[in-house]
Amino acid sequence: MGQAHQTSQAIQARHAAQIAPHAGIDPARPFSPLRDRLIRRKVTIAGKDGHPHLARPINETDAGALMRCYDAMTDRGRWFRVLHHLPHLSEDMARDFCMPDPERDLCIVLEGDGPLEGEILGGARITGSRDGRTAEYSVTLRPEAEGLGLAHQALELVFAAAREMGYTHIWGTIHSENGPMLQLAHSLDLDIHRDPNDAALMVSESDL
Repeated sequence: MGQAHQTSQAIQARHAAQIAPHAGIDPARPFSPLRDRLIRRKVTIAGKDGHPHLARPINETDAGALMRCYDAMTDRGRWFRVLHHLPHLSEDMARDFCMPDPERDLCIVLEGDGPLEGEILGGARITGSRDGRTAEYSVTLRPEAEGLGLAHQALELVFAAAREMGYTHIWGTIHSENGPMLQLAHSLDLDIHRDPNDAALMVSESDL
């Protein structure tokens, strides 16, 4: 993994250390009505073009579609997403992405329609820390789905679910040259500041 990925791990460790006295065995997550609706396939997101897209939790059968979604991204988009050079997702990596921790994490995907029916347009994820209170967020869209407001709505969904699951703080790392993602973070009222350990990265975070 690259230095940026290692820095992301260091930031996560720092957030966990801030609440170290409460760390230990991860507590059971409170019931999330929104997460339940997502599981029951009752949530849709409409883009600026008016097309509704089903939002649902990722599952093991999505590995192939996830690999195709990643391949559809530009080289620069892939770099910004994983913060190191990764031309393709391997089958093992895709399967791992499709199996988030059911107790601590939530990853939703947006289903495509029309020419992209059966494909994944992208999605948003929260990855909970063992402190039980902080969660890292991320979002991904294939180029065909950009500019429709879907990333904003997908993150609003997972932030709301994170709040219901008992998390009180969310954070994420953004490359300093990733203008669209920085604009998205601003639109979500996240606090953005430069990573003190890596000038190429920005940290975006907020209390829930």
